[in-house]
Formats: sequence, structure tokens, C-alpha cells
Amino acid sequence: MKNIIIIVVLFFAALSLQAQGAFPIVQGEPVYIYSLPKTELIFEVEVEKTIQKPGRYYQYAERYLATNQIILEEKTNYRLKNIKLNCNAMADSLRTYSIPANKYNNQITVNSKGLLCGVNVPVIETDIATKPNHLSKKTKANTSNNVLPLSEEYLMAGSTAKLAEGAAKQIYRIRESRLSLLTGDLEHMPSDGASLKSMLKELNSMENELTELFIGTKQTETIRHIIRITPYEAMEKSVLFRISALKGLVANNDLSGVPFYLSIKPQTISTIQPDPKAKRTKTAINTIIPATTSVTLSDGINTLVAEDILMPQFGIVVPIAEELYNQPKIKITVDAKSGRLLSIEK
Repeated sequence: MKNIIIIVVLFFAALSLQAQGAFPIVQGEPVYIYSLPKTELIFEVEVEKTIQKPGRYYQYAERYLATNQIILEEKTNYRLKNIKLNCNAMADSLRTYSIPANKYNNQITVNSKGLLCGVNVPVIETDIATKPNHLSKKTKANTSNNVLPLSEEYLMAGSTAKLAEGAAKQIYRIRESRLSLLTGDLEHMPSDGASLKSMLKELNSMENELTELFIGTKQTETIRHIIRITPYEAMEKSVLFRISALKGLVANNDLSGVPFYLSIKPQTISTIQPDPKAKRTKTAINTIIPATTSVTLSDGINTLVAEDILMPQFGIVVPIAEELYNQPKIKITVDAKSGRLLSIEK
């Protein structure tokens, strides 16, 4: 355990030292330190929040607008809108190694995360674009009294029913004005199409605001959550998160929400056992045969995410012999995301 802690500390120190052209010192000699990757799963969960509010004159909607499709009470609902899976390659502290810097003629290449990219090859970065949690809103402007040019008769009445009647009459006047514009039944028509379009847009906006006084308003917001998980073992329908219709995304142990299940099934990698009588070669660097892993997310009935991903933490470490590594001008390319050996050029 102490050796693992020492290697991890040296690994992070090596990132800054190598950037300055220096190397960490282990047992009196400079070394390269590199890590093989592990895959982090990043779920981007979008939850839609809907806020419903009754209109000021909802009791009079059926009387004046002949509709019963109205919002009667204020309430908030949440539902899953979308979900997406990304992957991020991270340095695996359990597979972090060192190699003498002065012993060999060739030089290993690591990226900014310390992940092995190969030998005598360019650096390959593995960053992915992940935005922080954010809230994108769709809001409506508050209804203004400017759309209610009521006469003194209505304003002095002091009666909600009388105000509702005035609002309803204003809606019908707007509809008549719009119909007159569309049919050309006006003495003074707009001079061009742009003016007509602008007038119709304004009339529609005024009608919508007045109508909302009766039928109510509905506002939606999209809340984006980021859930990160780095699995080290297979899973079968493990609850990743829950969504409550009243509270939105909640913890996986909050029984008020509907569960969403994560399953992770790595495939078994077939290997050939080495001959115990064969001469053992000394290892220079290590790579990985990553395991093809099935990742699925479901609500118990419908599958929302289903992908096959190469996950190195479920794979097998494959050594590269010292004899091969030390050949002059050799180029060894390693996939920094999966740790897989891609090519060897002599």
C-alpha cells in the first residue's frame, strides 16, 4: 500500500517536472512516470421542470371564453427530457509505473493527464468537452395592464367579474382587428408586408397575454445534471439516480423518485497462458487489452442508453519486452484513452 501511495505522489510531481524538462528522482536516478487509463462514465441528464399557475380570472374562463381547458391550481412537475453518455479517460493510480530515464535510448510520451501515448510519438490529449451544470430557461413576460385598456366603467367597478368581462371583450376586439387585417377589410392597410407581419405579431402577443388571465400560464425550464461514475466491477440493474415528479432528480436512495438502472457487463478476454518453461523477458513498459463493456441505462422497461465501450480497468495488462523497447528509433503508439497498443514501427 505504501508503494502505491509513493508512486501516485511521484506521478503528480512528474507532470510538473517533465513540463520543465526535469525528471523525478527515484532511488538516486531520474525516471519517467506514466499511467495507464481507466474510463469514467459521464451521464448528462436533462430534466424538464414545468411550472403551472392559474390565471387571475380562471373562474370566468368558461363563461366568457367558452373553454374549460384551464389550470386550476399552482403546481410544479419534473420529467426526464434527455440523457446522453460521454466517456473520459483518467489516470489509473493502480496502474501507474516508472521507468529509468537514462537506461534506454528511447523516450516515452505522456499527455497532460500522465497517460501513456507511446514511445517516440507525439502527445495525444484525451480531454472531452463537459460543461458544468446549468439551467436553461424558457420564460414568459408577465402580463401587463397595458394590454387592458379598460374604460372607466370597468376600472371603477371594483368587481373581479366586471374586470374579467372587460378582458374578454378586449380579446374579442383583438380577434376582430386581426381578421380585418387578414381579409383586407380596413380603410388604412399597412404599407408593406413587414408592417403587416409586425402588427399581426403584436396582436397575437396581446391576445396570448389576455387569454392567460383566464386559462393560466405554463413555464418550462431545462435543468442539466452531470453524473460521473468510474466502475471497477460489473453491475446488474444498480440504481444510478431517481427522478421525482415533485422534486426532480434525487439521490439513488430517495424512494420518492422513479429509479433508473445502470448495468455494466464487461466481456471476458481470452488469453493464452505462457509456457512456464519459457525464458522470461524483462518488461520495459506496459499496455492494456481493454475489455469491451456493455453499458445500459433503463427505467426498468425502456432502454435509454445502450453502448459498447472499451474500458481498460476491466482489461488485462500486457507488457512490452525490454529488448523490443530499446531498439533504436522504434515507434510504439498507444491509444491514450484505452491503453491499447496500436502499432509498432521499427
